[in-house]
Amino acid sequence: MNELIELLQHQHLVWQGSIKTPAQKKQSTGFEELDQHLDGGFLQGVTEIRSMEGIGELRLLLPTLKYAIEEQRLVVFIAPRGLISPQMLVTQGFDLQNFLLVYPDKHQDALWTAEQCLRSGVCHSVVMWFDKSLAMHQIKRLQIASEAGNSHQFILRTNKQESLSLPVELSLSLKPHPQGLIACINKRKGGWPSDKFIINMEKYWPMLTLQPLPNNLVPFPKVKVS
Repeated sequence: MNELIELLQHQHLVWQGSIKTPAQKKQSTGFEELDQHLDGGFLQGVTEIRSMEGIGELRLLLPTLKYAIEEQRLVVFIAPRGLISPQMLVTQGFDLQNFLLVYPDKHQDALWTAEQCLRSGVCHSVVMWFDKSLAMHQIKRLQIASEAGNSHQFILRTNKQESLSLPVELSLSLKPHPQGLIACINKRKGGWPSDKFIINMEKYWPMLTLQPLPNNLVPFPKVKVS
Protein backbone atom coordinates (compact mmCIF):
# COMPACT_ATOMS: atom_id res chain seq x y z
CA MET A 1 0.00 0.00 0.00
CA ASN A 2 2.82 2.42 0.89
CA GLU A 3 4.49 1.77 -2.47
CA LEU A 4 1.21 2.56 -4.26
CA ILE A 5 0.78 5.83 -2.33
CA GLU A 6 4.39 6.83 -3.09
CA LEU A 7 3.82 6.12 -6.78
CA LEU A 8 0.67 8.27 -6.84
CA GLN A 9 2.47 11.07 -5.00
CA HIS A 10 5.34 10.94 -7.50
CA GLN A 11 2.82 11.32 -10.33
CA HIS A 12 1.17 14.28 -8.52
CA LEU A 13 -2.14 12.38 -8.25
CA VAL A 14 -2.41 12.68 -4.45
CA TRP A 15 -2.82 15.96 -2.61
CA GLN A 16 -1.59 16.27 1.00
CA GLY A 17 -3.15 19.00 3.08
CA SER A 18 0.03 19.42 5.15
CA ILE A 19 2.12 20.29 2.08
CA LYS A 20 1.90 23.88 0.84
CA THR A 21 2.51 24.24 -2.88
CA PRO A 22 3.87 27.54 -4.21
CA ALA A 23 1.32 29.78 -5.92
CA GLN A 24 1.42 29.41 -9.68
CA LYS A 25 1.60 32.39 -11.98
CA LYS A 26 -1.70 33.24 -13.65
CA GLN A 27 -2.49 35.35 -16.70
CA SER A 28 -5.64 37.42 -16.79
CA THR A 29 -8.35 36.14 -19.12
CA GLY A 30 -9.32 39.70 -20.01
CA PHE A 31 -12.82 39.19 -18.58
CA GLU A 32 -13.46 40.43 -15.06
CA GLU A 33 -16.13 37.85 -14.22
CA LEU A 34 -13.95 34.92 -15.29
CA ASP A 35 -10.85 36.27 -13.52
CA GLN A 36 -12.83 36.53 -10.29
CA HIS A 37 -13.94 32.90 -10.49
CA LEU A 38 -10.40 31.74 -11.37
CA ASP A 39 -8.72 33.87 -8.67
CA GLY A 40 -6.73 35.81 -11.23
CA GLY A 41 -6.80 34.04 -14.58
CA PHE A 42 -5.61 31.02 -16.53
CA LEU A 43 -2.92 28.74 -15.14
CA GLN A 44 -0.13 27.43 -17.30
CA GLY A 45 -1.08 23.90 -18.40
CA VAL A 46 -4.09 22.21 -19.95
CA THR A 47 -7.48 23.94 -20.09
CA GLU A 48 -10.49 22.08 -21.46
CA ILE A 49 -13.35 24.16 -22.89
CA ARG A 50 -16.61 22.39 -23.66
CA SER A 51 -19.11 24.24 -25.81
CA MET A 52 -21.17 24.33 -28.94
CA GLU A 53 -19.24 25.58 -31.95
CA GLY A 54 -19.40 29.22 -32.98
CA ILE A 55 -20.84 30.73 -29.79
CA GLY A 56 -17.78 32.82 -28.90
CA GLU A 57 -15.48 30.14 -27.48
CA LEU A 58 -12.50 31.37 -29.54
CA ARG A 59 -13.26 35.02 -28.78
CA LEU A 60 -13.02 34.11 -25.11
CA LEU A 61 -9.34 33.25 -25.61
CA LEU A 62 -8.28 36.25 -27.72
CA PRO A 63 -7.31 38.55 -24.80
CA THR A 64 -5.12 35.75 -23.41
CA LEU A 65 -3.54 35.05 -26.79
CA LYS A 66 -2.41 38.68 -26.99
CA TYR A 67 0.25 37.87 -24.40
CA ALA A 68 2.01 36.04 -27.23
CA ILE A 69 2.61 39.37 -28.96
CA GLU A 70 4.15 40.88 -25.82
CA GLU A 71 6.37 37.82 -25.35
CA GLN A 72 7.19 37.56 -29.09
CA ARG A 73 6.01 33.97 -29.17
CA LEU A 74 3.68 31.94 -31.37
CA VAL A 75 0.05 30.88 -31.13
CA VAL A 76 -0.65 27.53 -32.76
CA PHE A 77 -4.11 26.47 -33.97
CA ILE A 78 -4.41 22.72 -34.47
CA ALA A 79 -7.29 21.25 -36.53
CA PRO A 80 -9.54 24.33 -36.29
CA ARG A 81 -13.15 23.98 -37.39
CA GLY A 82 -13.59 25.82 -40.68
CA LEU A 83 -11.30 28.74 -41.53
CA ILE A 84 -9.75 31.17 -39.08
CA SER A 85 -10.46 34.69 -40.34
CA PRO A 86 -7.21 36.65 -40.77
CA GLN A 87 -9.23 39.87 -41.00
CA MET A 88 -10.67 39.22 -37.55
CA LEU A 89 -7.22 38.66 -36.07
CA VAL A 90 -5.78 41.82 -37.65
CA THR A 91 -8.80 43.84 -36.48
CA GLN A 92 -8.16 42.62 -32.93
CA GLY A 93 -4.56 43.86 -33.10
CA PHE A 94 -2.74 40.62 -33.86
CA ASP A 95 0.23 40.21 -36.18
CA LEU A 96 -0.47 37.24 -38.45
CA GLN A 97 3.19 36.22 -38.21
CA ASN A 98 2.48 35.22 -34.60
CA PHE A 99 0.13 32.46 -35.77
CA LEU A 100 0.71 28.97 -37.09
CA LEU A 101 -2.16 26.79 -38.39
CA VAL A 102 -1.72 23.02 -38.50
CA TYR A 103 -4.17 20.53 -40.00
CA PRO A 104 -3.05 17.00 -39.00
CA ASP A 105 -4.49 14.00 -40.84
CA LYS A 106 -4.93 11.88 -37.70
CA HIS A 107 -5.94 12.55 -34.11
CA GLN A 108 -2.70 11.04 -32.84
CA ASP A 109 -0.80 13.43 -35.09
CA ALA A 110 -2.71 16.33 -33.54
CA LEU A 111 -1.68 15.28 -30.03
CA TRP A 112 1.94 14.77 -31.11
CA THR A 113 1.99 18.20 -32.76
CA ALA A 114 0.52 19.88 -29.68
CA GLU A 115 3.10 18.23 -27.43
CA GLN A 116 6.03 19.31 -29.60
CA CYS A 117 4.77 22.89 -29.85
CA LEU A 118 4.20 23.16 -26.10
CA ARG A 119 7.62 21.76 -25.29
CA SER A 120 9.48 23.92 -27.81
CA GLY A 121 9.37 27.11 -25.72
CA VAL A 122 8.59 29.30 -28.75
CA CYS A 123 4.81 28.92 -28.38
CA HIS A 124 2.78 30.87 -25.86
CA SER A 125 -0.44 28.94 -26.50
CA VAL A 126 -1.65 25.92 -28.42
CA VAL A 127 -5.37 25.86 -29.24
CA MET A 128 -6.53 22.42 -30.37
CA TRP A 129 -9.99 21.38 -31.54
CA PHE A 130 -10.39 17.75 -30.42
CA ASP A 131 -13.59 15.75 -29.99
CA LYS A 132 -12.18 12.24 -29.60
CA SER A 133 -11.93 10.70 -26.15
CA LEU A 134 -8.78 11.57 -24.26
CA ALA A 135 -6.88 9.33 -21.86
CA MET A 136 -5.25 10.44 -18.63
CA HIS A 137 -1.76 9.69 -19.91
CA GLN A 138 -2.36 11.92 -22.96
CA ILE A 139 -3.32 14.85 -20.74
CA LYS A 140 -0.30 14.22 -18.51
CA ARG A 141 2.02 14.33 -21.52
CA LEU A 142 0.54 17.68 -22.57
CA GLN A 143 0.91 18.98 -19.00
CA ILE A 144 4.56 17.99 -18.82
CA ALA A 145 5.23 19.55 -22.22
CA SER A 146 3.45 22.73 -21.11
CA GLU A 147 5.59 22.96 -17.99
CA ALA A 148 8.76 22.39 -20.02
CA GLY A 149 7.89 25.13 -22.51
CA ASN A 150 6.11 27.54 -20.12
CA SER A 151 3.06 27.45 -22.37
CA HIS A 152 -0.73 27.06 -22.38
CA GLN A 153 -2.78 24.26 -23.94
CA PHE A 154 -6.43 24.97 -24.70
CA ILE A 155 -8.58 22.05 -25.90
CA LEU A 156 -11.87 23.07 -27.49
CA ARG A 157 -14.46 20.29 -27.43
CA THR A 158 -18.18 19.70 -27.60
CA ASN A 159 -20.03 18.88 -24.37
CA LYS A 160 -19.11 15.21 -24.63
CA GLN A 161 -18.51 13.67 -21.22
CA GLU A 162 -15.49 11.49 -20.50
CA SER A 163 -15.80 8.21 -18.64
CA LEU A 164 -13.05 9.44 -16.29
CA SER A 165 -12.36 12.91 -14.92
CA LEU A 166 -9.34 14.22 -16.80
CA PRO A 167 -6.46 15.74 -14.75
CA VAL A 168 -6.64 19.17 -16.41
CA GLU A 169 -5.88 22.48 -14.72
CA LEU A 170 -9.31 23.78 -15.70
CA SER A 171 -12.48 22.39 -17.27
CA LEU A 172 -14.93 25.05 -18.39
CA SER A 173 -18.39 24.66 -19.99
CA LEU A 174 -19.88 27.45 -22.11
CA LYS A 175 -23.34 28.29 -23.42
CA PRO A 176 -24.50 31.28 -25.47
CA HIS A 177 -25.92 34.38 -23.80
CA PRO A 178 -27.20 37.69 -25.29
CA GLN A 179 -24.36 39.59 -23.55
CA GLY A 180 -21.67 36.98 -24.23
CA LEU A 181 -21.41 33.57 -22.63
CA ILE A 182 -22.79 31.56 -19.73
CA ALA A 183 -19.87 29.78 -18.08
CA CYS A 184 -19.62 27.01 -15.54
CA ILE A 185 -16.41 25.73 -13.97
CA ASN A 186 -16.61 21.93 -13.92
CA LYS A 187 -13.23 21.44 -12.29
CA ARG A 188 -10.15 23.49 -11.53
CA LYS A 189 -6.81 22.92 -9.88
CA GLY A 190 -6.62 24.35 -6.40
CA GLY A 191 -10.27 25.40 -6.35
CA TRP A 192 -13.88 24.32 -6.52
CA PRO A 193 -16.45 24.00 -9.30
CA SER A 194 -18.81 26.93 -9.72
CA ASP A 195 -22.41 27.70 -10.45
CA LYS A 196 -23.26 29.27 -13.79
CA PHE A 197 -22.17 32.88 -14.31
CA ILE A 198 -22.25 35.35 -17.21
CA ILE A 199 -19.13 36.49 -19.07
CA ASN A 200 -19.93 39.89 -20.53
CA MET A 201 -18.32 40.52 -23.95
CA GLU A 202 -19.80 43.96 -24.64
CA LYS A 203 -16.46 45.64 -23.94
CA TYR A 204 -14.70 43.87 -26.79
CA TRP A 205 -17.51 43.06 -29.23
CA PRO A 206 -20.50 45.38 -28.70
CA MET A 207 -21.88 44.60 -32.18
CA LEU A 208 -21.93 40.87 -31.41
CA THR A 209 -23.90 41.19 -28.19
CA LEU A 210 -27.50 42.16 -27.51
CA GLN A 211 -27.58 45.52 -25.76
CA PRO A 212 -29.94 45.83 -22.78
CA LEU A 213 -33.11 47.79 -23.50
CA PRO A 214 -33.39 51.27 -21.95
CA ASN A 215 -35.82 51.50 -19.06
CA ASN A 216 -37.63 54.58 -20.44
CA LEU A 217 -39.54 52.75 -23.17
CA VAL A 218 -43.33 52.69 -22.92
CA PRO A 219 -44.93 49.72 -24.66
CA PHE A 220 -47.86 50.39 -26.97
CA PRO A 221 -51.19 48.93 -25.81
CA LYS A 222 -52.23 45.82 -27.61
CA VAL A 223 -55.01 46.17 -30.16
CA LYS A 224 -58.11 44.23 -29.26
CA VAL A 225 -59.33 41.98 -32.03
CA SER A 226 -63.12 41.72 -32.07
